Amino acid sequence: MTAERTRLVFVEGQREASLLLVNQNPYPVLVQAWVDDGALDGEPDTALAPFLPLPPVFRLEPGRQRSLRLLATGQAQARDRESLYWLNIYEIPPQATAEAAGRPRLTVTLRTQMKVLYRPHGLHPHAEDAAAELGFALRDETLRVDNPTPYFVSLAGLALEIGETRLDLPGTLLAPRSQRRLGLPRRVDGGTRGEVAFDWIDDNGVSRQERKALQ
Repeated sequence: MTAERTRLVFVEGQREASLLLVNQNPYPVLVQAWVDDGALDGEPDTALAPFLPLPPVFRLEPGRQRSLRLLATGQAQARDRESLYWLNIYEIPPQATAEAAGRPRLTVTLRTQMKVLYRPHGLHPHAEDAAAELGFALRDETLRVDNPTPYFVSLAGLALEIGETRLDLPGTLLAPRSQRRLGLPRRVDGGTRGEVAFDWIDDNGVSRQERKALQ
């Protein structure tokens, strides 16, 4: 199962959004969809989120596509920052046929999670400028990353560059107005000037590059 996008952004006042799903399997699947806080043990019956997927359950034939609608329920959200939820897409393959019922069989279900962001009006700076506002500093053998903006910022990967040294670090998700420390694979000279090159993901799921000097 593939989706046309990697994330959905609901702007304040927006009532619904749609997501095109395509079944690329050679067999039909039963699809169950729900929105929650992203907990790995979350289930549809316990999901609490201001978005409702329609239809919540449907069958999708091989090679076919279908549009999944997400409706905003109007539940109150934070007004000074983005809120993050997760769309869960759960694929259930067909059961064994009667002829194969007596044979050993492994049935694998697949659960995909996708970001759903709620964005209030009046946030500053513009969402596309959030990555440029990030701050980086070396602290206690870690790279401290500061996000002073009201947006979630998805970093696909980072590279700390000091002189001839380059340390690659995994990506991370930065919550609004938060700070995160990333462990370094080895010690570096904190007194040396350097830069951080990083890739961040925009609203369209496109990776974009940015560079910032260490503070």
